[in-house]
Amino acid sequence: MVNYSMVALVKLFVLIESEKKKKKKNIRSYVTNNSPMEQDFLAILESLFNIFTGKCIVVMAQESGKRKKPNILVTGTPGTGKTTMSTALAEATQLNHINIGDLVKEKKLHDGWDDELDSYILNEDLVCDELEDIMEEGGNIVDYHGCDFFPERWFDCVVVLQTDNSVLYDRLSKRGYKDSKLSNNVECEIFQILLEEAKESYAEDKVVALKSDNIEDISRNVATLTDWIRNWSIPV
Repeated sequence: MVNYSMVALVKLFVLIESEKKKKKKNIRSYVTNNSPMEQDFLAILESLFNIFTGKCIVVMAQESGKRKKPNILVTGTPGTGKTTMSTALAEATQLNHINIGDLVKEKKLHDGWDDELDSYILNEDLVCDELEDIMEEGGNIVDYHGCDFFPERWFDCVVVLQTDNSVLYDRLSKRGYKDSKLSNNVECEIFQILLEEAKESYAEDKVVALKSDNIEDISRNVATLTDWIRNWSIPV
């Protein structure tokens, strides 16, 4: 529904701006050439116009699909601490933590079990369909070791966790990884496969690599990302 009072307000201010350009004076100079009552009225008008245009920007941002809170993707080789850090970050920021591995099992977003890889065969289309509406709302921390199949527009920050090879080997051994699976993941970390994948899939300024060898690293990373989230604003 058209707000005619606002339309009138805009038209009136346009007239003032027109006069301002003709006289090459700013709005304050234009106002001071009028009577005190007119000055008060025009000052109020200017304030209302600024408020109105500011609200328009917010409304246009929301209507164009801009989310109010950021989405973060936490990725990296298995064993780098993605779930541990994501859980702590979600608690610190009240964002929604989505563990893709758990989601796939819970919602059966897979094509069966792979005995060789000892994991479910992820159905990427089903996962993306399941997450579409949630991601558009914003305020999510997505935790998964892959990143190239998600739509780039979903994420405002892509965090790639990196762990020392010997530390990673010990972590995966404690998980009971088979020799082939263990060696494949350690090699993946050595060659920084996940970091390269992230850089190829997302804008360079969205991707950040963070060290994740111990609890001190995790705490520091949570603090850094918490500050980033608090300072994040809607990209207009």
